[in-house]
Amino acid sequence: PMILSRSSLWGPVGTVICFGLLISMILTLYILPILYSLAYTDKPKSQNSPFDIPPKLPKKHHHKTALAMVLVSFSLFAARAEAQTLSLDSCKQLAIKNNKKIIEASFEVEASGEVRKNTYTNYFPKVSASAMAMRSPDYLIKGTISEMNLPVYDGDPATLEAATQFAYFPSMTINAIDYLNRASVSAALPIYAGGQIRNGNRLAAIGEDVSLKQQAMTTTDVLVRTDQLYWTIVSLNEKLKTLDSYRSLLDTLNRDVTNYNKAGLAQKNDLLKVQLKQNELQSNRMKLVNGISLTKRALCQHIGIAFDSTLVLNDQPIVSTSDSNPVSTNEAVASRPEYQMLNKATEAEELQLKMTRGELMPQLALGAMAAYVDIASSGNTQKFAFASLSIPISDWWGGSHKIKQQKLMVEKAKNKLSETSELLALQIVQTDNEVNESFSQVQLAQKSVEQAQENLRITNDNYRSGNIGISDLLEAQALFQSSNDNLTNSRCNYQIAMSKHLQAIGKYE
Repeated sequence: PMILSRSSLWGPVGTVICFGLLISMILTLYILPILYSLAYTDKPKSQNSPFDIPPKLPKKHHHKTALAMVLVSFSLFAARAEAQTLSLDSCKQLAIKNNKKIIEASFEVEASGEVRKNTYTNYFPKVSASAMAMRSPDYLIKGTISEMNLPVYDGDPATLEAATQFAYFPSMTINAIDYLNRASVSAALPIYAGGQIRNGNRLAAIGEDVSLKQQAMTTTDVLVRTDQLYWTIVSLNEKLKTLDSYRSLLDTLNRDVTNYNKAGLAQKNDLLKVQLKQNELQSNRMKLVNGISLTKRALCQHIGIAFDSTLVLNDQPIVSTSDSNPVSTNEAVASRPEYQMLNKATEAEELQLKMTRGELMPQLALGAMAAYVDIASSGNTQKFAFASLSIPISDWWGGSHKIKQQKLMVEKAKNKLSETSELLALQIVQTDNEVNESFSQVQLAQKSVEQAQENLRITNDNYRSGNIGISDLLEAQALFQSSNDNLTNSRCNYQIAMSKHLQAIGKYE
């Protein structure tokens, strides 16, 4: 189950456990008993069980014991030292899965999706609730009404003065409101907002689309970078092989010149020239090995795996075409993520212009509210509906300048789109020329290798016959090494140029 889950963590662990147990079972149940039986038995094989172990080892079988130990040690060492092999496709798959830039781009896509969902909620009513509870250590309304004599009028004007009586009211103390409880729920639905809600949702959808195109562009950039690192390592490894072959030739030449010098057939100066060339070769080899190690580290970091100095890349550059596929420049430009993103940016600026105009339009909303108030030992429930109309009159003056500013931003975005289209078209032409030049370089490098190989053969024959000196032979060997290096570089550069061209025309997969 751990292997079938295809998890980046548990899949490799399950694979190691499964095959480790199988190999250890085979070693324990079959290989080790057979080796032990061969090493420790002194009986004929036809009369002895493979698992019979004699109590004592005869001296004449000590060599068998040593051989068995060596075989077991060698098998364990070989299993441990097995190098990891990666193809270009596996490197690309690891890069898509583990590269930090691609992971970051996926986070941007998810974030833009959440922004779009959040903007969509503006279509629905805004509901809010509030509650308040107040307690006072003393009454908020306190006071005393003093005693009063108030006239009482019976309604007859003729007897007003005589019939006037006085009513008496005694003094009174008032203490009220020492608590307040209030709770309310309101809902408001925007009916018309100048198109801001609709345009805001369209703008959020464009933002999500731009994030997806940015993710696709980042993925393509990461894959092209994977191609570059992969073929760079392959090129450096081929250079190392050529360098080792050249070193073998120099070692043979050094041995021959040393013998000639001892026999008096060559000068000491010839031997020194060979040794100087060997020292130069050793220095170059050290730099090359360090370059391979550093590039492998960069590749491992790029595809998200641990660094492995024994990493082996098994793909070789293949040059199978003499020209890049002809495509329409306009169609290629339109398929580029950069062009599509800038086109979306222009649409976004136009939507921003509409939203700016919408800010100056009347705002209409409908709502309802329910509230409950408990004060002075009496509760009261209130319900009402309302309509809100807001007209920004004074904002029209400043808003007109804001609209003009946004119009300039739209024109700027269109100008940027036009400029980018021209630059992308130039890039397509440039990458197409680089592919053709790389292919021509491969053909010239192949001819140079053949010529350098023939030149080395003739020079070596002339040197053996004594017609030329050691300097001419070393120069011919250096020329042969340089031509081989150029051929490897040309092939790898062709693969890199083809990747960039496919990226430029929007057809990289």
